[in-house]
Amino acid sequence: MVVRIVRNSTTPPAGRSGTMRRPFIYPHRSIRSVRITPGRIFLAAVTAILLTVLVATEQGRLVDGHNWLTRAIVELAGVPVVGVAMAPLFPGLEPAPAVVVSASRLDGNPFELLILFAVGMLVLFEIHRRVPLARGFVVFLMILLLVATGVVVFHPSSQFGSVEFTQIWMRGEMLVWLLLPWFSAAMFVLIHPLFGAAWALATQVYGFLWSAIRLAFSICLIHYSGILFVPLAWFALGLLADMVYLVVSYSIAVEWASRRAWGRRGR
Repeated sequence: MVVRIVRNSTTPPAGRSGTMRRPFIYPHRSIRSVRITPGRIFLAAVTAILLTVLVATEQGRLVDGHNWLTRAIVELAGVPVVGVAMAPLFPGLEPAPAVVVSASRLDGNPFELLILFAVGMLVLFEIHRRVPLARGFVVFLMILLLVATGVVVFHPSSQFGSVEFTQIWMRGEMLVWLLLPWFSAAMFVLIHPLFGAAWALATQVYGFLWSAIRLAFSICLIHYSGILFVPLAWFALGLLADMVYLVVSYSIAVEWASRRAWGRRGR
């Protein structure tokens, strides 16, 4: 479903009267539009500013809560937590607590490295065979796995642990949390003011919770397999996953707004 946003509402051609809504399909997207009003623009700006200020002023509490949730998930998975270290983020921002776990060193265990590499490749090959649409993406993940294996074998000193990964992760997520209100306000509030503002807030909360879950999963990977699968986790579960849930949220918002504007499709 694609919705075109225009400044002025469209009018039906001369000689046409009544609704353009058809029983089973919406009118063509070339004649569908959502009218932008000054009130919607103002509410979108206020929503983005308030959420951004909230994230900026409560940044310390956010990273503390993020760490608490991440640690709870890691411990629930049965991974022993050694402690907590402080990972610096950006100048002007408070450092983020990072869960410390023991990282597996596969350079000293060639047999374990071979088994994990083979299992990872077999899983990717099976996905490649069963899901044609994802083949290009899976090939890229295979390349990342090969590169990570080469780093473990030929440059083992480049391996890192959970603290360094958490620092990289939190720097990226902090940028997402600061920019997300502006994307949400532009995509949601302009479609429907009140529903859009609430949906923008819900998307922000979801992004926070989903980030902690993904980080906890990545830390568990580091504990069991070192950095072997870290590039795959960073690419598939990092900014790409953020973009996916943002697109899904936008699709839900557009579907809801479409039903209100043109009615539900016939059965």
